[in-house]
Amino acid sequence: MNIVYPDYKNSIVNLVSSILKAYDVKTDHPPLEQLDAINLKIKKNIILIILDGFGMNLLTKFPSSTTFLNKNFISPITSVFPSTTSAAITSLITGKTPWEHGAIGWTLYFKEFAKNIDYLPNWDSITYKTQNAKKYNVIDYVGADNIFNKISDTTVDVQQFYLTHEELSQSPNVIRNSGTAEIIPYSDHEHLYKTLNKLTSKKSSGRKLIYVYSSSPDKIEHHHGVYADEVDKFIQKTDSYLKKLSSQLAGTDTTILVSADHGLIDVDKYFYVNEDKKLFDSMIMPTFPEPRFISFFVKKHKMKQFEKAFQKYEDKFLLFDREEFLKHKFLGKGKMHPKIDDFVGDYLAIAISNAAMKSIYMQNGKWKKEFYAHHAGLTEDEMLVPLIEIDT
Repeated sequence: MNIVYPDYKNSIVNLVSSILKAYDVKTDHPPLEQLDAINLKIKKNIILIILDGFGMNLLTKFPSSTTFLNKNFISPITSVFPSTTSAAITSLITGKTPWEHGAIGWTLYFKEFAKNIDYLPNWDSITYKTQNAKKYNVIDYVGADNIFNKISDTTVDVQQFYLTHEELSQSPNVIRNSGTAEIIPYSDHEHLYKTLNKLTSKKSSGRKLIYVYSSSPDKIEHHHGVYADEVDKFIQKTDSYLKKLSSQLAGTDTTILVSADHGLIDVDKYFYVNEDKKLFDSMIMPTFPEPRFISFFVKKHKMKQFEKAFQKYEDKFLLFDREEFLKHKFLGKGKMHPKIDDFVGDYLAIAISNAAMKSIYMQNGKWKKEFYAHHAGLTEDEMLVPLIEIDT
């Protein structure tokens, strides 16, 4: 499989830098060269649509279902590392690398609360129940300032909107990261695109920045596989609605940018850390943050045992010790977030195949049915996402 490393000059972080530059916000990361900065700056409306899990592999696999998207395709760009929603969405909403914002995966161990917490939804990782956000205020420990606040500081005449599915609209993470933007929940495809048309039609007034987040096709891919018919139907519908919206917004001086946080890859093999006695015996605590990006905290006197035990997986995962991992700057550049020091273990494993590795909580046991597809690794299916620009 082809390995793709994050390119922090041609990534989703740089996409955000392009938007910030259009509103005169100083950025720490360069804008994308393939986007016309002058064109963006003079636009009345900018719409950024993030389709979770819409990797380049879907754009190329389903050409007949993505004719309009392919027509407006500019180039591939990379996700951040790890190529997972917690890290990538936080980068998209802050313009910062994971190195800077600290949200380096779905499950993070917070020593402040002595527990593993699924960061974005603020779930207890064992019970999967949403926690009291005031008592377990993880967003106060990880993250960075959002793009909406930054834009409000430099360009006061821009109306800002954050569109997300209604089931996510009141989550603490969305509320915090929406900043000065108005949160608008939507129920389905039709409702979303009707709302976008209404916000940016010729009858509307003033400049607007609209951020749109869709949890699909990621959700569909996890449960059905990357190339399932259900995925095809979703992107076919998305393509159709975007084509219609583009026609409706003709003459409104709007740019629609479409991209993703990451792609996914089908997984055909799961390894369970607890079932490898030598590996498990060498560890201090359960693995996190992802099944395809794994942080190991290892007993100092059993480092050699760990290294020997992991050799059997080296055709499926790249293994780095802590120093090597940090030297590679996978997480990006900038000022290191203080929680990185807590989350990066003695060894880090990154998937380069179709395998995943999980810890089993004995009170939960194995899942009856594992996800068909995953992300957070370094394969091109996970790391490459499309940059699509639609001008009206």
